[in-house]
Amino acid sequence: MQSIPPKEMANQIVTLLRNQRPDANYFKKVFQYVRESLDLKGGTVRTKKLPELMTENELKRFYEVVWKEFNKSHMVMLKLMLFTGIRNDELVNITIKDVDLGQMRIQINQWKGGKDRYVLFPRYFRGELAQYVSVQQEKGAVYLFESNRLTKFTTRWIREIVKNYARKAGINKGIHPHIFRYQLLTYLTSKGIVDAKIQLISGHKSPDSLSIYKDLGLADVNKEYWEVMEDFPIQ
Repeated sequence: MQSIPPKEMANQIVTLLRNQRPDANYFKKVFQYVRESLDLKGGTVRTKKLPELMTENELKRFYEVVWKEFNKSHMVMLKLMLFTGIRNDELVNITIKDVDLGQMRIQINQWKGGKDRYVLFPRYFRGELAQYVSVQQEKGAVYLFESNRLTKFTTRWIREIVKNYARKAGINKGIHPHIFRYQLLTYLTSKGIVDAKIQLISGHKSPDSLSIYKDLGLADVNKEYWEVMEDFPIQ
């Protein structure tokens, strides 16, 4: 049996429904039932546009500008984003007590899904972070990143900081805090760290790899993470 051409089928549906004057929700529900009845799966797959990452040269230029500005808070903050792949909204909520210098990890509270997790940072960053934490404690800060008035940084302010440094570095790409997350995860993948282990660092949970994920703990990742981070372009 020859199929009715799509446009002709559409015309028949329009004729059938025109007098009923359906709204968008009604129309959507009709086709939902059609799909279920015919057991239709899939459909048009939208290709997710990947961000344009910084090249190694651009990343070094970016860091050089940050270093020359010599704003310790900005330097530690930007390194932390690069080394941990932390989200912007997670970053602003890190308290000093969340930082575990001994285990070289930071507790992230109430991430997506409502569960706490930890992110790792490299060995060579521990001394710099320890000094910064000490200074913040002397100020009486509660959050890791606070202004001189002891109010925590906002996500908007961090976006502006990143954008400003990118401009000074002459980088014309759309640079924003989340780009550092992509930079790290891409780097870890290129070094052969498997998806399920990266999930423990990034906080992603994919149903396709839950069977692997649930059998892993942070201890299965830290040694491998610390080793590959020795070659990271920024230290």
